[in-house]
Amino acid sequence: MRKLVLAIVGSLLLAGHICAQTGQDSWDNLKTLRPGQKIEVVDMKLKSLKGTFVSFSEEAISLCVKDGEVAVQRADVLRVRDREHSKRGRNALLGLGTGLATGLVVGAALDTSEIMGGAQGTMKAGLTPLGGAAGAAIGAAVPSGARTIYRAKKTR
Repeated sequence: MRKLVLAIVGSLLLAGHICAQTGQDSWDNLKTLRPGQKIEVVDMKLKSLKGTFVSFSEEAISLCVKDGEVAVQRADVLRVRDREHSKRGRNALLGLGTGLATGLVVGAALDTSEIMGGAQGTMKAGLTPLGGAAGAAIGAAVPSGARTIYRAKKTR
């Protein structure tokens, strides 16, 4: 039982570490964008603009949308996301690895417990691929289709 708890806690800590992002509050992060790159700009009123990056200055960011070029003032920008480089595949692989490890540890713990009554190896063999599949599905479902390039600092 102790191994099970440790496996679950370890998996949760790993997932929290993967999802954590820092250093997004610098407007200079927009220097990593190249003209024509697919982006999403969300303004302070939570209105989303999806298009291709044109340019940015200290005052605004410009992107090309269906109706033409639009400039959003820096003070009105909540966040800018890169829609071209999805992390979904990476997250699915990380979830697969975490799920396989968790399934293996939980299955091994159940195999050695008195609960299973001598069914040695069957839980480990069954839970390892099941855990891998569940982890991959969860990893792919994590909402990270777009990487955040810039996020405005929180103000009180």
